[in-house]
Amino acid sequence: MITQHKEPNRTMKGISINDQKLHEVRMLTIPYDAKTVSHLVYPKSRTKFQLNEDKLTLCIPPMLAIELYRSGILPQDNNEKFPVHVSGRKAGIYTIVDLRYPNSHYDDYVTITMKQQQ
Repeated sequence: MITQHKEPNRTMKGISINDQKLHEVRMLTIPYDAKTVSHLVYPKSRTKFQLNEDKLTLCIPPMLAIELYRSGILPQDNNEKFPVHVSGRKAGIYTIVDLRYPNSHYDDYVTITMKQQQ
């Protein structure tokens, strides 16, 4: 089970994939006015992860998961390796081994499991 960090945002751990901080990923949204540009950004508090010996389990909102794949931050090829950093420190090189959608209308997180590569 993934547990959410209870720390204040200023000390909450951030995660980067392919050198992109997940809390800085900007997703264009439909503007409320013709003269504006609107973005959706998820704060660190919406990203949950658990890092074990050679496995990283990441739980993120579905729209963030779509954007990570759409923009190429997460590769579509499960054999492609990519770097992961936690709080600016290298956690390792990973590949994606599984992706699961929420199993309830009340859970809005996609779970992505990654395996560390040598």
